[in-house]
Amino acid sequence: MRWCGLLCLLLIAPVLAQQAAVLGQQVTVQKDFVDLRTGPGRGYPIVQVALKNDSLQLLKQRTAWVKVQYRQQQLWLAASELDYLYPVGATQSVTALWQADQAPLSWQLGVAAGDFAGTSYYQLSGSYLFSEVVALELSAGQGSGQQASSQQYLLQLSISPWPHWQVSPYIALGGGVLLTRPRTVLVQTPERRSPLATMELGLNYPLTPRMQANLRYRRALVSTDRDVNEETNTWLIGLRLAF
Repeated sequence: MRWCGLLCLLLIAPVLAQQAAVLGQQVTVQKDFVDLRTGPGRGYPIVQVALKNDSLQLLKQRTAWVKVQYRQQQLWLAASELDYLYPVGATQSVTALWQADQAPLSWQLGVAAGDFAGTSYYQLSGSYLFSEVVALELSAGQGSGQQASSQQYLLQLSISPWPHWQVSPYIALGGGVLLTRPRTVLVQTPERRSPLATMELGLNYPLTPRMQANLRYRRALVSTDRDVNEETNTWLIGLRLAF
């Protein structure tokens, strides 16, 4: 659990640092007007209108809304309006500067936790993105139960048909090996090594341009030396950071 928490912190730290570089800036409005609301949502009333060349200070972002300081008031504007807000002295908008500062996002590092066949399970993964649609992921996971501990090493190819959706589904196919070590006291039981084939369904939800949360369900067919193969289910929730 401790290493999982530390890795989550390492994943989030670069994203927070990047957001901090944008937030806190003094910007000017470069369109006729932008609406400012009392809260982060269209259900909150518009109480101020910032006109062209008015100055704002960006404070923090919450999903699709940004908190700003305007004339001694702290109000909210839609994040889409960042396209029309320019840092003082800059010739590009906040959005354009943020995007220009990002290198091509071809790699992802992930951490996840959940349940594997009724036991606690933790997973680390690394992915290479061939495109926004196709990715190859290598993962290693550790499960721990009362009867046995297990390790999984998998290679999966995933397809995300609609990468620009707010909640983007994907499907992944692959395989690997399952190592099972029974917990025995009186008799030393050898470790079992079983090949497995996997199919995974998942949902990705972007938290920032570089970070996404994901919910994953994996069905695996485990080949055994018995007449009947085993099927296992894995549920995971995790984070991925692109770089």
